[in-house]
Amino acid sequence: MIFENISLALISIFIISVVLIFGYSQNKSNAIFSKNNFNPDFLNSLFRYGNFQFIRFKKILIYLSFFMLAFSISGLKMGTTVKPIERKGIDIIFCIDVSRSMDAEDIKPSRIDKVKFEINKIINELSGDRIGIVVFSGSNFLYLPLTMDYDAAKLFVKSIDTDMISFNGTAIAQALDTSITSLSKDDKQEKMIFLFSDGEDHSDDSIEAIKSKLTDDVTIHVIGVGSTGGSLIPVSKNENKAFLKDSSGELVMTKLDEKFLINISEIGKGNFLRVSANESISDPIINIINTGEESLISSYEFSDYDYKYQYPLFFAIIFLFVSYILPTGNRRI
Repeated sequence: MIFENISLALISIFIISVVLIFGYSQNKSNAIFSKNNFNPDFLNSLFRYGNFQFIRFKKILIYLSFFMLAFSISGLKMGTTVKPIERKGIDIIFCIDVSRSMDAEDIKPSRIDKVKFEINKIINELSGDRIGIVVFSGSNFLYLPLTMDYDAAKLFVKSIDTDMISFNGTAIAQALDTSITSLSKDDKQEKMIFLFSDGEDHSDDSIEAIKSKLTDDVTIHVIGVGSTGGSLIPVSKNENKAFLKDSSGELVMTKLDEKFLINISEIGKGNFLRVSANESISDPIINIINTGEESLISSYEFSDYDYKYQYPLFFAIIFLFVSYILPTGNRRI
């Protein structure tokens, strides 16, 4: 048993108590009408029916109704009530490249920071859709299973960085396999994967591997991150920046492999988009999600306390009604 508006109820009880105290003091001042000063038969003879005890009873009923109203105002909640809850939406996996090349700054402030910013904007616009996150580099793992807890998802997105996986490379085929596996095969709702990558450093058989893993109920949309002109990869973020070098001491230049990423989008029957330094990529992605066919994701029962304020309210009304219809007595003519 809990009270939802206990503060308001206590204020109401305080006001009623003040009224009672005031009424009691008035009764003491009217003690002249006590039995010691007047014959009760004389007082009763002033009325056709009723007496002072009857009038006091009516007052008690009124005060009781006030207390019942205060009890009702407190918002009494007891037990539980069961309500069916239905959510409609689609399943979405954000498959994010966290290889070292995503630190390149051809997309400001960096490729990976831009991706995180855009995904947060997308999450803010979602409603009822389940989202999950897969991160990959030379290896991959399911970072966030499908969930509708968007606040938690944004915390996970915030903590993504290029140091999450120590293996170098861009194992896109394996990451897409993990993404497809993380989507429930039993559910009938539409499933989408959004791949964020620069497409670099992939294996030669990646396309064939992706074809073998793709299922008919999954659509892959690819977002190319980076410029075709290329950029150096910073290894430090202080003022005296150092850049990544290969084994021969040459600076590593990272470029967007647009052709490879377009091939993935065509295989996945999805769209290919490019992240721009000046334009938001979140709006086109949200439009793609909104065009998806929403299906029932879950139907479950939600238990909560059941409101019981109506019962004290009922008795308050009854007490007031009874006190109103009871006669106080009419003076004889």
